[in-house]
Amino acid sequence: MKIFINLALALACVYMCLGTGRLTYSGGYNELLKLLLNTLYLYGSVWLFVKFRYIFWLIFFPFVLFLCFYAPVGLTNGMVNEAFVMSIFGTYLSEASEFSRTLPAEYVLLSIFSLSLIIYLRKTNKTVLTKRQIFIFFTLFAVATATGKLWGIATTSSFFKSIKFFQKSYNDLKLYQNTVIKPQWQIKSIDNKYQNHVVVIGESARRDYHEIYGYSIKNNPFLSSVNGTFIDGFNAVGINTIPSLNGTLNHNRNLNLNIVDLANLSGFETFWFSNQGYLGCYDTLTTLVAKRAKNVYFMPKEGGGKFDSDLVGHFAKIFDTPSQKPRVIFLHFIGSHPITCNKLSSKEYLKYPDEATFKINCYVESIRQTDNDLKSVYEILTRNLQENNESFSMIYFSDHGLTHVKKPVELLAVEHIAKEHLQVPLLKISSDDNGRKFIQNESYQSHFPQSFAKWIGVQTENFNEISDVFEEVKQDDFLNSKMLIKNISGDPAIDISSFK
Repeated sequence: MKIFINLALALACVYMCLGTGRLTYSGGYNELLKLLLNTLYLYGSVWLFVKFRYIFWLIFFPFVLFLCFYAPVGLTNGMVNEAFVMSIFGTYLSEASEFSRTLPAEYVLLSIFSLSLIIYLRKTNKTVLTKRQIFIFFTLFAVATATGKLWGIATTSSFFKSIKFFQKSYNDLKLYQNTVIKPQWQIKSIDNKYQNHVVVIGESARRDYHEIYGYSIKNNPFLSSVNGTFIDGFNAVGINTIPSLNGTLNHNRNLNLNIVDLANLSGFETFWFSNQGYLGCYDTLTTLVAKRAKNVYFMPKEGGGKFDSDLVGHFAKIFDTPSQKPRVIFLHFIGSHPITCNKLSSKEYLKYPDEATFKINCYVESIRQTDNDLKSVYEILTRNLQENNESFSMIYFSDHGLTHVKKPVELLAVEHIAKEHLQVPLLKISSDDNGRKFIQNESYQSHFPQSFAKWIGVQTENFNEISDVFEEVKQDDFLNSKMLIKNISGDPAIDISSFK
């Protein structure tokens, strides 16, 4: 029985160490050695702390609880980081539920088993240590912990970093509640070309899964036929929504230089319609900017998810009321947010035959659905042009992409990303387009405020020069987004055309 318990605990410790997202068994001798040392450290710590009732529950149990709680996330998404923690605060309860369903059931069961085993060891422990033994064991533990940085204790590092990130993120969010945005735009001139400007912000859509960028499945029937400008080379500046849009909506990530205020100060009627989260008690950097619009609408999520097509229906109502001012309208889609199967209004995806790539099929279909929603936006604008003679231009881009994870294969926002995670679609469709233009460049979301100002016909003192994401440029990555790339070997799209 003792042999079985010790073996089970050793395996549980290996699982919890791997679950930090900082260790691996497939990276060669050095990585295996780090995993072994971390496992021994955790294994020894368990046997030490189960012998002390109060110290176990007050100090060690929260530590083990964190490791078991985070292990399914770490094995799927990678090590805990500030962007991940911040996204927790900006997530609906329904989205949190969806996220939990992306975690493999076997990992969840292993976490429950590991936690239960350690609690069992505490409950059944009958060993009484002498003062000398207590001194020796705690001295060894203290030395191992204090010098752990030298040999990479991932368990304690992840635990304390998570506390640090949670504290910083919470403090940031509390700070946002008291943030007073004071626009710093210095406008020189205004000469807008279009009556209606629409910015559609997509979600989690990688460029290489779009037909218009060469994917093997025809999932862009609208974008493959409409006239417009299509950019191949646009890059996200964050792994998740909040850091990405912070760099896209705010010049130099300065909230006082956000593009919604730029439109307001330039005399536009502004709208922000969102199918993404707003918790009410917490603002994020995204909602702070969204609420600067003169007309704001967040789709209700709890009690049943909504499709982007429902948001487009609310968008159509804007044109029921004539406006003497030109408009700037932001539509924030839910797009290809995991779990993508749950975001699809059509049930055609259920006919897909291959179980191993079933979730990739859902992702491909979510891009087809966004294509159809973009078509609906275009048709509403076109109908308004015909009825009220109001010209228009619409921009679509995705906030960021996703990365493949296995068991079974699907796409998620993870820490260990390749360049494809940051490569997103960007296009512009206007009422006066008379052809299809494809531009290859190296452009970044951080330059979008400059391009936005040019697009709505506004010149400001805030830009020394305009580097337009819609031109053949090689832009400076001044937010260092390339530093986010950890997987240099690449993460190409998976071809599922043989099953379609």
